[in-house]
Order: sequence, then C-alpha cells, then structure tokens
Amino acid sequence: MIDPAYKLERLKEVNEKIYAFSEAFRLVDEQMKGMTYQTKMPFARDMYETWYSIEKSIMKFDRIFNKVEKFEARAMTDPLNHERREQRMLDGKRERWNKNFTFFFGNLTEEEQQYRDYYKSELEIDPEDDWIDEKFDDIHLAA
Repeated sequence: MIDPAYKLERLKEVNEKIYAFSEAFRLVDEQMKGMTYQTKMPFARDMYETWYSIEKSIMKFDRIFNKVEKFEARAMTDPLNHERREQRMLDGKRERWNKNFTFFFGNLTEEEQQYRDYYKSELEIDPEDDWIDEKFDDIHLAA
C-alpha cells in the first residue's frame, strides 16, 4: 500500500514539472510566432505514406499500452469494485479452462479475455471499437 502523504508529494512534484514543461512550450511558441518564414521540404509520396503508417501504428500501440497499464493497475484505480470484478474475471477464466474447450478468434488471447471479463460492465456501456479508434486517429493526423 502506498502512503497517502508520499503519493501527494509525488503528485505535487509531477504537477510542478508539468507546469514548467508547458510554460516552456508556451514561451517557445510565442517566440516562434514572431518568425515570418517557413521552410517547406518536399518529399516523396512513399515517404509520406510510410510516415503516416508509422504514426497510426504508434497511436494503436499507445491505445494497447494504456489498456495494459489500466489492467495492471486495476486494484489501485478502483478499489471499491476490485474484489467483485476480480472474482468475475477469475470465474470466467475458471469456466473457460475447466468446463469448456476454448477457441480464441480474431487475435484474442486469454489476457484480452480477462480484460473484457474484468471491465465487462464498462464495456457494455461504452464498447471499445478498433475501427472507430482508427477513424479518430485519421482525424487527428489530418489535423
């Protein structure tokens, strides 16, 4: 268990660093507004397509990484519902492994199924859809 005072102290340090970081970015942006020239560098279509696919892959990786981090820290983020959700997840795993012969389709793994079992009620209210997430990525990159 983490000491609340230690956690608040660390949170205060993080907030101070974020403020300093954003202030530095703001100052640089103000200085850059005074510059009237911009250099445009032409590059080939295949280079642009490669850059675009790399950016989309990074965004997809970030979504997966955030899901994994959320799942790994599940006991800390929602301690009130943790026991109930953990029991539901373990019951689903036990049923899959002991009572059934389980096939996973569409790149689904046991860990992904555990994630879905744990966050079942949240996913029923707001389901995760990779296609919609990719469209949001397209909009973000177009901006």
